[in-house]
Amino acid sequence: MVIKGCNRFFSILLILLLVAYTLIASGGAAFAGKLDTTPAVTLIEARAAVDKKEVTIGEKIKLTICVNYKAGLVVELPVLDQQIGVFTVKKMEGGGSPIPERNGYFTVERSWVLCAYEIGRQMVPPLKIKYKDSSGEETVATNEVAVEVKGVLKEGEVASDIKDIRPPLDVPTNFKRLILWLSAGIATLLISGAVFWLLWKRKGAQKTPEMKLPPRAPHEVAYELLDKLANEGLIAKGLVKEYYYRLTDIMRHYIEGRFGLLAPERTTEEFLAEMAHANTLDKSHKVLIQEFLNHCDMVKYAKYGPSLLEIEETYSVARRLIDETKDAGEKLDSFVKTSRG
Repeated sequence: MVIKGCNRFFSILLILLLVAYTLIASGGAAFAGKLDTTPAVTLIEARAAVDKKEVTIGEKIKLTICVNYKAGLVVELPVLDQQIGVFTVKKMEGGGSPIPERNGYFTVERSWVLCAYEIGRQMVPPLKIKYKDSSGEETVATNEVAVEVKGVLKEGEVASDIKDIRPPLDVPTNFKRLILWLSAGIATLLISGAVFWLLWKRKGAQKTPEMKLPPRAPHEVAYELLDKLANEGLIAKGLVKEYYYRLTDIMRHYIEGRFGLLAPERTTEEFLAEMAHANTLDKSHKVLIQEFLNHCDMVKYAKYGPSLLEIEETYSVARRLIDETKDAGEKLDSFVKTSRG
């Protein structure tokens, strides 16, 4: 009886110990759970956004990144090259000083103007922002941004079947023949130089003065080059980009000769910025030139195939610009000749 009583006593004691251990363990876990609910402190956040989610090919959009960071961090904003993904970087905007916020945080923003020349759903890739704290240098990335790029053609329109220029053929190089031709060329130059020198020495240094013809007016040269371009039949041969390169070059040299603007040596962006401050052009002509150059750039630098109607309209715009601006140039030339006479 005593032994059975002792066994029952120890059994009850063991059960009580197990219950007590379970209560202590559950209480500690609950306490630990309360500690884990404390929110983590975010040192830095970076977001990216665009002002337009849907654009046409070649249309400008504005990309802005916003960085919110805790005081004490040293943040280095990214510097973009000419290309980010499929987007071309035109220029940078903004990038001011950090603005203090609540709870010891700062906010800084930077923006860029972008263009896309590929149709479809395009993604602006994440941008990495470097920052430093007491533990060292780290990076944080912005989110991706989706932009829908649509073509210029309206619904129902079909572009003409104009194929792109074929790539140049890969011609094998014959070094022996190349050296032979170079040697022959150098020998020909030496012989020609010697003959010229002998003739000049025989005739003497006196030369008959040549009559210098007056320079041709810019619009006369432009008309002649436009007629020559139209008669070469580049569009029928499928050389659309070469046609647009020639057409743009003719108009840029006309604008330089007529208005004194350095159009051939500058990019479209640089030239349009200078033209905006020029007083020699009417506002309507400035708009006409801007639309003409932007359309030509889309054909030359983007994979855009214009229709035959668009090609004819572009050629007509070039002649119209010369027609509307040549008269003032003729009056100016007449005044200069009269004053010199």
